[in-house]
Amino acid sequence: MKTHTPTTPLKALISGIIGIVIFLVGLVVLRFIAHHTSWPLFDGFVDLLFAHAALIIFFSILFTIGEIFAAFSFPFNLPFPVFNAVASVLLVSFLISLLVYVNDFYAIGIGHALGVVRLFLLPLTLIIVLVAGYLSIFVKMKGPEVTPSSPSGGSTEPGRSCPSWETIGEEFRQMIADLIRKIRNEINKD
Repeated sequence: MKTHTPTTPLKALISGIIGIVIFLVGLVVLRFIAHHTSWPLFDGFVDLLFAHAALIIFFSILFTIGEIFAAFSFPFNLPFPVFNAVASVLLVSFLISLLVYVNDFYAIGIGHALGVVRLFLLPLTLIIVLVAGYLSIFVKMKGPEVTPSSPSGGSTEPGRSCPSWETIGEEFRQMIADLIRKIRNEINKD
């Protein structure tokens, strides 16, 4: 699977700036639409976005800095998980405040649970993003093992070949038939 890491720090910086500009333009457009409609939920959502605009821009900047550091090679890419972890915690806190807004608007009754969820989810997000970021660094350091591909397009190990889709489909059909047979035998046993 190919990761979404820009090849150069300049590309990461440009994509981050473009993302922030698109967010700000979208925010202005949403404010214009909110002034010309009479939908209280939408008005409240736009007000929530305006109230948290500084937070959204801040964690966008942190994600951009993280992408810039991720574009560098080993010793210089070590700070990127820290930036991404802090930005992820801010993003999760914004999403929880969005859930609080929906809870307040519709009176769902999950307000008390959101405090507990916030208590557990924010540190868990920090830990998971840090661990995943540093694991990605160390996997990149090891690098993928390069094996020459065989001309037939199959596996490089002797005696093994790549199964066709027909073979996989036949094995799947056989598995389903065995499962149905076992269920039928269990029903008939009683």
